[in-house]
Amino acid sequence: MKSKISFYSGLIIITILGYLIFFTSCVKFDEEEEQDTYFIVEVDSIDLTDTITTADTLFISFYGTVGNNSCYSFSHFYPQTNEDTINVEVWGKLAPGENCDSGLVYLEGEQLNIINFDEGTYFVHVKQPDGSLLTDSLAVIPVVSR
Repeated sequence: MKSKISFYSGLIIITILGYLIFFTSCVKFDEEEEQDTYFIVEVDSIDLTDTITTADTLFISFYGTVGNNSCYSFSHFYPQTNEDTINVEVWGKLAPGENCDSGLVYLEGEQLNIINFDEGTYFVHVKQPDGSLLTDSLAVIPVVSR
């Protein structure tokens, strides 16, 4: 009697293991799930005023192509200022997927706002994907009191 229980227990365990192996081999596990990719956007042009006062906010609008389908989007700005230079990186994001509509995605005037300037001339450097810079400049003048 004892050997029949062991035989049936072993048979049940082997059957369960067989089913587990069979069914898990049919399930697709996405081991390498596609993740978002971030990249520096190529900026065609920027728009900014040529003179502001020390009390003003600088508004810089950016134009360029982010990507060639709807899986691309603008992500963020990475600005750094030091003395008389404003260095800006414009970052885009590619969110991979199968439902990406075709068509170019543009920056369309994405705006960066910067405050707290001292008097002087400032240079704006926008880093491009190839390492080159798109440059412009502006003058910051003191506030005139009346």
